Amino acid sequence: MPRPPRRRDRSAKKDGAMNLDPYAHGHDQVIQLGWEGVMRICRELAVQIQSEFDPDQIVGVAKAGVIPAAILASMLRKDFYPIRLSRREKDRVVRGKPRLLVPLTEDVQGKKVLIVDEISASGDTLKLAVQEAKKKGARKVKTATLYVHQDSFKPNWYGLMSDALIIQPWDFEVLDDGEWVIHPEYQEELDRQTRG
Repeated sequence: MPRPPRRRDRSAKKDGAMNLDPYAHGHDQVIQLGWEGVMRICRELAVQIQSEFDPDQIVGVAKAGVIPAAILASMLRKDFYPIRLSRREKDRVVRGKPRLLVPLTEDVQGKKVLIVDEISASGDTLKLAVQEAKKKGARKVKTATLYVHQDSFKPNWYGLMSDALIIQPWDFEVLDDGEWVIHPEYQEELDRQTRG
């Protein structure tokens, strides 16, 4: 029988500082999802979304959400637009709540819009994106993500529910001072699991 996932206290770090990252919790396992896995999830989502909603436009939440959003937009042959909402600066969490950094186009006015991100944790980013689309006059707005954690905010559609650390194919390795290294957030969790 699988044991329930261990969770770190999301509210405080070891040094007593507040942890602003809603994704900061322990994971029981690691899933390294390659491009084939991402494409399989996107194909499954595309079928569901087309049959249940058939959006006019797809909006990707930058940075990581634009990847599945662009894939879904291509699969469904829909127009694609980005929005940038983030807690991060230079790939580090610096805010407790996401902030609008690049607004959504006015072209969503009167349209059925699908907001796509790669993962849903607190739901704050998706909720803010929906709010922005409605402010711009979108007729109907729905949400989709590749992944959700078990206790996460649930979008209208998601591909995989898991409390594992899900390693994305597009950012597993990052360039650091001219050298390719495993993304520091992934490396930290992989090291923690090794220490076990």
